[in-house]
Amino acid sequence: MSATQRLVTLTVGLMLVGAGSASAQPRRRAVGVVPGVQVFRPFYYDRFWGPWYPYSYGYAYPYTVHPEADIKTEVTPKDAEVYVDGYYAGHANDFDGVFKRLHVAPGGHSITFHLQGFRTVTENVYARPDSTFKMNTTMERLAAGETSAPVPSPIRPPAPDRRSPRT
Repeated sequence: MSATQRLVTLTVGLMLVGAGSASAQPRRRAVGVVPGVQVFRPFYYDRFWGPWYPYSYGYAYPYTVHPEADIKTEVTPKDAEVYVDGYYAGHANDFDGVFKRLHVAPGGHSITFHLQGFRTVTENVYARPDSTFKMNTTMERLAAGETSAPVPSPIRPPAPDRRSPRT
């Protein structure tokens, strides 16, 4: 008889002996015996654990590579249009709230609030990396006969110098 057969026979025999009532208190329910085989592997290879695999489990990487800045607008009236460097970003109400922010690249920006019938407000701000800049502004109503300043044109980055030799 091989070692595996002896192990199986011993396991089944112990399960049958254990099926009898060997406890100090009698059981009221019948005990069912389900035969099962357990395989013992002394040298199990787990490629996700141990020194032989370079990374055991995933490391936490930051989800953003570049820093970001936020601008929170508290503007009256709430339906004023917001322009960042001349580009339309949305209404002022879209960026005023607990979890509502205008996400911009860190650095200097020109923020413009425009609404017909109100004086256009333009502010130059510097947004620091990983911080929130709060803007509190109240727009003034125009007098009879006055017009709002036009919507700003987009600020374009300077074109690259094509005369310089490429290396």
